[in-house]
Amino acid sequence: MNINSNYQKTILLSLGFFMLLIIMAVFHENGILNAYRFEQEQVKMKEGNEGLKQQNDLLRQEITALKSDPYAIEKIAREKLNLAKTGDLIYRIVSTQSKLPPIK
Repeated sequence: MNINSNYQKTILLSLGFFMLLIIMAVFHENGILNAYRFEQEQVKMKEGNEGLKQQNDLLRQEITALKSDPYAIEKIAREKLNLAKTGDLIYRIVSTQSKLPPIK
């Protein structure tokens, strides 16, 4: 019976140690869960980088157009700076402040 009792203690101790190792592997700061979180964060950052690369490409195209294409410069001047070309007719739309009766 003494040998059987020692055998049971050894098995219980081994199982306890094995469970401790599993818990440490999963929940430790360098464990599986943390590695999964880092992997998900890396995926999000890669997606963000792709978006920024596309935005950079568009900005490079715009810079190239502004350096070489006079029509691109004119377009920016008209849209963003509200400039007009000689001979253009400019219409100013003025809103009135009259109140209309409510619709029933």
